[in-house]
Amino acid sequence: MDTACAPGMVISGVQGGIGLPDIAGLKWLFFDVGDTLVDEWEPVDDIIGQFVREANACGYPVKIEAVRELFAQCYQSYEQWPMKVAIQTYIQDEGHRKQIQDKLKFHKELERPFPSAAKVLEQLSHHYLIGIIANQSPGTEMRLESYGLRKYVHVLACSAEEGVSKPDPELYAVALKQAGCAPEEAVMIGDRIDNDIVPARSLGLHTIRILQGYGRFQPVMSEHERADWTVESLDELLPLLIPDVSSDENRSV
Repeated sequence: MDTACAPGMVISGVQGGIGLPDIAGLKWLFFDVGDTLVDEWEPVDDIIGQFVREANACGYPVKIEAVRELFAQCYQSYEQWPMKVAIQTYIQDEGHRKQIQDKLKFHKELERPFPSAAKVLEQLSHHYLIGIIANQSPGTEMRLESYGLRKYVHVLACSAEEGVSKPDPELYAVALKQAGCAPEEAVMIGDRIDNDIVPARSLGLHTIRILQGYGRFQPVMSEHERADWTVESLDELLPLLIPDVSSDENRSV
């Protein structure tokens, strides 16, 4: 990899941002889970479908395409709770709002790891230690085990177990303490600017944004929100983060 390339260049679909990570100095890669390692499209679209059916049953002619578009708009405006916005937007009666909200259920069992997740983590694990920093409901370790990903992960810092959620930088501080690494020795990889890129940068971690899920609709509003690198898929992490043979001979973790 030619680390002399200017920031902003596009190499095999990978876009540089504010600068190039110092590959030789990196020891840890921290991953978000939802829409980074695990595809959340199906459960999110399922709950959107639930909302549409319940709204229709209450006499509101809501179309699923319109709700999907509203979700994208919510991410564009950094709205944290798109479903609440959908309910407020399409349902006028307060009683109906509560009735519909109470019936909605996020089916986490519909989540699936992205097809290349295991392969990418396996290859990266030969060069780096791997951690998780994620807002997740209880049971992340068990789910990662069922996906075949747990064996590559050395540190788990998840909101349900730690009692603190992103974008609070404290969750990142917990992960760094568990890993015993300095911020400049780590990269945060995630899909959301607000939850992944901004808090990680505030602590001095390198950052990689991955354009997957609804998080890809979040716009970069200022330079402090821009990731060091932006990739479109997990596979693009390999040419970016795995050093060449000569570099590999001179580093260890």
